Amino acid sequence: MKKILYTHVLMLLTLFSSCDLLDIKPVNSMLPVSVEDFESVLLGGYPRSNFFINTDLATDNVYANLNASAAVTKSYEPWFIWAATHQYNGAEDGYWQQLYQSIFYANTVLDEFAGKTPSAEEKNLFETVRGEAYALRAYCYFYLVNLYAENYATENLEKPGVPMPLSATDVHQNTQNNVRVVVGKVWEQIEKDLDEATKDLQGKESKSKYRFDYIALQAFKARVYLFMNKYEEAIEAASYVIDAKALFDMNEIQSYLDGLDKISNAFSYNYGFIDTDYRNEVLFFVGGKANNNPYYYYKTRFKPAEELLNLCKRDPNTVDYRRYIFESNADPESADYVEQGPTVYRMFATQQSDCYYIGLKLSEAYVTRAEAYARTGEKDLAIADLNRLLVTRIKKEDYVALDNANFTDETALQRVLEERRVELAFDGGMRWLDLRRLGKPRIQHAYENGQVYTLEQGDLRYVLQIPESEQLNSPNMPLNPR
Repeated sequence: MKKILYTHVLMLLTLFSSCDLLDIKPVNSMLPVSVEDFESVLLGGYPRSNFFINTDLATDNVYANLNASAAVTKSYEPWFIWAATHQYNGAEDGYWQQLYQSIFYANTVLDEFAGKTPSAEEKNLFETVRGEAYALRAYCYFYLVNLYAENYATENLEKPGVPMPLSATDVHQNTQNNVRVVVGKVWEQIEKDLDEATKDLQGKESKSKYRFDYIALQAFKARVYLFMNKYEEAIEAASYVIDAKALFDMNEIQSYLDGLDKISNAFSYNYGFIDTDYRNEVLFFVGGKANNNPYYYYKTRFKPAEELLNLCKRDPNTVDYRRYIFESNADPESADYVEQGPTVYRMFATQQSDCYYIGLKLSEAYVTRAEAYARTGEKDLAIADLNRLLVTRIKKEDYVALDNANFTDETALQRVLEERRVELAFDGGMRWLDLRRLGKPRIQHAYENGQVYTLEQGDLRYVLQIPESEQLNSPNMPLNPR
């Protein structure tokens, strides 16, 4: 996939001098003036580092293949064993750093645009850039509050959330003694920003999949409302996305598979699953290079859990094309099968074909709406959404629609959550965020020397610790209990 690079001399406005929360200072006297200038500033604010991928190590979607020979990246271990802090050996917290950097860029634009009336010629671009800034800020606060604070729930709304600067001036002037705004207020601000972004982006032309447009915004709104248990709003936003875009029929890859000598070469090296027309389902790419992820090398230590693969192999006589995302296709009789194992993450090519991570995609709207239906007693509508999804995932000769009569309200919800797990595996760190809102279940990971680590039901470690740099910067800031 072609990498989009944004360059502009005015990007020097926001070079960063350290990794403390809000220790951000402009180091160049050249300031943006026109709307186009501020568009360039905003483009530099979209996250270009991975602020979510390591959270998958803490989920039930990953296991450690202890027979793998590849060296373990030590910075991964705290995530996999749920250490008291996810920071390794004093390293900076890249998640906190990246998300607050992006917020600073968004705030810079919003500060400048506040109270301004654009010319008729600039109005469309002005509103587009402002709408993207609101969307980006909401997106970053969504991740911050879902990583470093308790999940959205009535009993958690007054608990410490995260610092919430709403202007670039705050960033410059309040670089010490930052205050954690309560959880409920952070979510309120996310909603406000989404409302503003909606007004600005509605009817605007999409710029690229590396930027928020109106459809991607609606997909994100559906996610936010689902997490807030606002199911009717989630259904409405997801429905807009579903009506606007068509799912990729995975049956289209069958001719490609038929032309291969070995199925094990289907998605590897220079061609990943994302390089099929499946990429048309992606609404928003985000983060760094996705083929730098830790899960896709054959002999890497951390691999997709076999449970993910098995969810794609419920019926041995049915081909669910999603299995090719997770299946190694290694010969069980081969000498290196023990080291390779049954799974590998094949979404992205391992060589040459650079691609960013999937931030939002169409199928999330389907599983979000299905879950909202299931939670509001509309079991039949939930199953109907699953059927609309599965008919595009299963080989047409094998496909049999799910029968409503075979599901109770409880089992319908369970099936929806299983399909959500498969569809969103390794996308934007969603499994970790879902586990938090779905009751923080007990998880066990087997690791070196046969030691088994346990994340207990409701474990306090489901909330990441405030970074060490911020603890020094704001010594009175309450830490997350351990």
